Amino acid sequence: IKSSVKKLGTYTKVKLIKQKWGSTFKIMSIAPRTESRVYDDNLFISSFYNKLRLINNVYLENYVAGVVESEAGPYQSFEYYRVQAIICRTYALNNLNRFSKEGFDLCDRVNSQVYKNKSTRNSEIIRAVNHTKGIVIVDSDIKLITAVFHSNSGGYTVNSEDVWTKPLPYLKAVEDTFSFGQPHADWTHYMPTETWLTYLRKNYGYPTGDSTYLEYVLDYCPVERDVSLTPLDTKILLKTIRKDLKLKSTHFSITEKDGYVMFKGKGFGHGVGLSQEGAMKMTNLGHSYKEVLHYYYQGIHL
Repeated sequence: IKSSVKKLGTYTKVKLIKQKWGSTFKIMSIAPRTESRVYDDNLFISSFYNKLRLINNVYLENYVAGVVESEAGPYQSFEYYRVQAIICRTYALNNLNRFSKEGFDLCDRVNSQVYKNKSTRNSEIIRAVNHTKGIVIVDSDIKLITAVFHSNSGGYTVNSEDVWTKPLPYLKAVEDTFSFGQPHADWTHYMPTETWLTYLRKNYGYPTGDSTYLEYVLDYCPVERDVSLTPLDTKILLKTIRKDLKLKSTHFSITEKDGYVMFKGKGFGHGVGLSQEGAMKMTNLGHSYKEVLHYYYQGIHL
C-alpha cells in the first residue's frame, strides 16, 4: 500500500472502511487497463490464488441502486425503476449464501445480478430505491420468491420447470403481448444445414438419414413454446440447443433453404419470470409497479 507521499506496508488483507455516510471509493485495473469504477461504502481486499479478491461490503439499498442502473440503464421511467428495485432486492436477499464457501454473498456478473458501479446516471433510480426501501416479493407462505427476470419473453413467458427442474407456483407461463415490438423481440440466426445435422447426429445420435426424422428438424414451426425440438426424440431439449448454439431464446422456428437453416426467434433470455422490456412497456402505458409484478409473478405478495 502506498499513499501519495509514502509506502505504508505490505499486507495480505486490507480493508477500506467508510468514515461517513455517502463515502465512495474508485478502483481501476492497470493490467489489463480498464475504465475506473466508483462504488459505495467499504472495500475488502485480499490475496486469493495470486490474484486480488475485491469484495464490496455495501449497504443493501446502495447495492440495489447500482444493480438497477446496471441492469436497466439510465433512461427508464420512475415506475419501472420501482419494479426493478423490488426484484433486485428480493433476488439479493434470497441468494445471500450462494457463494458463502468463497467468502462473499453475490458476484457482479449475470449469474447473480449485473453490478457495475454506484448509481450516478439518473437520480430517479435513487428515488425509486428509496421509495420502495425494504419492499420484497414473497409467495403464499411468505417466503422470498426466486425473482428471476429476462430481457424479452417474445410474447409468452415460460414455466420454471421447462427451464429448470423445480416447478414454482409463481413462475408460470403467461401471455405477454407487452413484449411485442420491443428492441429484443425478434432475432434471426443462420447456420449451414450440414453443420446443424452434424450437431444433431454427434450430440444425440439423431437419424438424419430418415426422411421423417429429417423433416422435423428442417421444418420446425411450433404453435406455442415447446420444451423439446421433436416428439420423435424428446431428449433434444430446446434449452440445451439454445446454450450450445448461443441462441437468444428457446422460442424459435426452423426453415431450410439453399443449404442453410434459418432459426427465426422471438425474445431474449431464458423466458422465466418478468420480461424487462414487457415491464417497461407496461409502465409506459400507465400500469403501476404493483400491477406489473402481479402480472409476471402469480399469487405473490409485496
